[in-house]
Amino acid sequence: MDDNNRLLVEILKNCLKLDSQAYLLYNKIGGCCSDENQRIFWNRLAEDEKDHVEFWSKAQKLAEKELLPNVFEDPAATLQKFEKLLQKVLYLIKGIKDYSNMSETLAIAYRLEFHMLSPEFATMFHIFRNLEGIDNIEDEYDRHIEGFIASLMKFGDKVPEAEMLGETLQTLWTDYKRLAKESACDLLTGLLNRRGFFNAVNPVVHLASRKKFKVVFLIADVDHFKNINDTHGHHRGDEVLKFIASIIESSLRESDIVGRHGGEEFIVYADCKDPDSINLLCEKIRKNVEEKTEAALGFKVTVSIGASSGFIGNSVEQEMMALIHRADQNLYKAKADGRNKIVCL
Repeated sequence: MDDNNRLLVEILKNCLKLDSQAYLLYNKIGGCCSDENQRIFWNRLAEDEKDHVEFWSKAQKLAEKELLPNVFEDPAATLQKFEKLLQKVLYLIKGIKDYSNMSETLAIAYRLEFHMLSPEFATMFHIFRNLEGIDNIEDEYDRHIEGFIASLMKFGDKVPEAEMLGETLQTLWTDYKRLAKESACDLLTGLLNRRGFFNAVNPVVHLASRKKFKVVFLIADVDHFKNINDTHGHHRGDEVLKFIASIIESSLRESDIVGRHGGEEFIVYADCKDPDSINLLCEKIRKNVEEKTEAALGFKVTVSIGASSGFIGNSVEQEMMALIHRADQNLYKAKADGRNKIVCL
């Protein structure tokens, strides 16, 4: 296990401890409530945290098997942040004097949710949301925050400025989700950016390695893109990239993954059911671009495509990059052959 993966495991352990502490706290407060509505509120929060604990537990097991992507650029700094956050949470909980005092416990719960509402949580929820064996925690956390804010308003007479506190939590969570998405997405085309693409593909390729099925990578490059910018202007060049991105995306199956590889290049990951399917997929994209761009943009645009397929062995990262390199070489062959061509070798 490399250092980055080891650090990710430790980060997930801290996330597990944080939500475990929240679960124990909310469960204890609920048990001390004499008011039925308040007890229902705390018990629901406890159940939410129980789901979060299960999520982190599953994610940790996947990380220990090296099946999760490297999420953070500086995992050591992120781990340090989560360790400090855990100490803050433990300090807050230790300071509670009366678990039946709604004013005190609601204020503590707000501070707890505020501390745990970090950009790093939002990033992990976003990236891990579609992994095999893990439920979509991002949507569930939306409901958790909305429910907490609604209850904060309901019992707001117990906490000064409850409305402002609720709005702050909602704004933070919305902003953090947006930042998490933007860090993985290309803002021009709306596709995954290079980092987001490899984060999405990494666990799928590991699965392909375990299950022994063939995978495909293809790279599509817009032909004569510099001429398009020079002739029609950079604004129209951006429109070309956005339109071609939408064509490629609509040409793929739901299980395929597409991203912007950089500049005027796009990269696609797909399962390979049979050799003919590679050619059919590449030709479908090439033909759709050629036929649809002129009607939509007023001038014809074409793409050249290189693809490669193969099985992924034990050296997952290395063998994945070797397939991508072969796809890139095939792209150059398609360009050399006159452009608006596909090469799948």
